[in-house]
Amino acid sequence: MRIIFLTVFFTLVSRLCHAPEIDPVLRTEIAERRYNHFEFSRFIMDLGYRESNNNWLSVNLIGCFGEWQFAESTLRFLGLNDITLKKFRSDPNIFPREKQLEALQELIKINISYLRRYEHFIGDTINGVVVTKAGMIAASHLGGAATLMKFLDSNGEINKEDVLGTSIQDYMERFTGYYWN
Repeated sequence: MRIIFLTVFFTLVSRLCHAPEIDPVLRTEIAERRYNHFEFSRFIMDLGYRESNNNWLSVNLIGCFGEWQFAESTLRFLGLNDITLKKFRSDPNIFPREKQLEALQELIKINISYLRRYEHFIGDTINGVVVTKAGMIAASHLGGAATLMKFLDSNGEINKEDVLGTSIQDYMERFTGYYWN
């Protein structure tokens, strides 16, 4: 009798209680937001790895510092005038990883804004490298948006390198496989 009662009870409860239905369009939007967040986070982590092995205390040979190897001129451009290499070396906590990440995200927003006129290059192939949004952002981080624009406008003939020998094309190729909106 107890088994019959429990069977009937759970059958009724399972018919009355169920998870709310989510609109398929909303479900797709939620999935896309999660995917975009994941891809952007993966891009940022890999860029940090390429720049400094994800070491927020890193200082390179030419005086760029932090996980994403910021030049003092870039930090001034972002309005962070109080952060200098000299101050960072004496007290790295003036530019902790969280603040570095905020600076990187702001720089990416600015570069995306600068590169809006160049979005038509996305999907093209230059010197065997497929142009992607992520590749453009990474190359802009390496050499500045203007240097990337010269690369694109010249169809890859102007391919500037930084003082360590890494070219715009190198970063375009290295960061091809990241996709977000």
